[in-house]
Amino acid sequence: MKVSRRLFDVGVLTNQREAMLEFWRDEIGFPVERELHPVEGVMQYKLTMMGAVFKLNCVERVLPRRAGLSGVRMLLLADPNTDRPRHVHDPDGNLVCFVPPGYRGITTFGVHFAVSDEAAFGHFFGDILALPSIGDRMYDFEGATISFAWSPDAIPGPDPSGNGPGYLYLTLQVMDVEATHAEVIGRGATEARPPSTEHTTTDSNISFILDPDGNQIEISQRPDLVAAALRG
Repeated sequence: MKVSRRLFDVGVLTNQREAMLEFWRDEIGFPVERELHPVEGVMQYKLTMMGAVFKLNCVERVLPRRAGLSGVRMLLLADPNTDRPRHVHDPDGNLVCFVPPGYRGITTFGVHFAVSDEAAFGHFFGDILALPSIGDRMYDFEGATISFAWSPDAIPGPDPSGNGPGYLYLTLQVMDVEATHAEVIGRGATEARPPSTEHTTTDSNISFILDPDGNQIEISQRPDLVAAALRG
């Protein structure tokens, strides 16, 4: 997988625009770098997150009560001002954990998944996405950490979050979405959407795959990031 930018992006869905902006921008300290409408009915705020992007997807409609929780249960942020893990919740109840730099291999940030089958997720991250293992049930994606553990409430199936509020997807920024998508599908990934510019109003070419529990992972070819990577 040839990436156009290190780290991965994290997307969330909410209908509490002002409260979530106040939390993530003002309390957590992620500045807003851009506002756009990626799809009809969604206002997306791109917040800078340690060199990656925290995508705050805001809708006005009432969001359904979750049929099941998303697999992404926690965002971990390396904080040089903390000496032990410290947990907070955003207005939607999403869990954020501040950790000392280096804690469980985290030097920037990481996400933690609750999963129904640890062996299947080990195969997905280690073999299908071909990420290097950095510990027990822990993988590295170009400086950001992915970890997972079995949970009794992790239920496999399409879109486990039911499009309710919460952590929704990860985005991998790559040089060539067609090649990367074909590569991971060839290794056994489940396709949710093939590469296309029709999924979004932006100029990105994106596709979606599913992890073993049905959580979405976006593969994105952003022209500006590709151009920057080519310039070196």
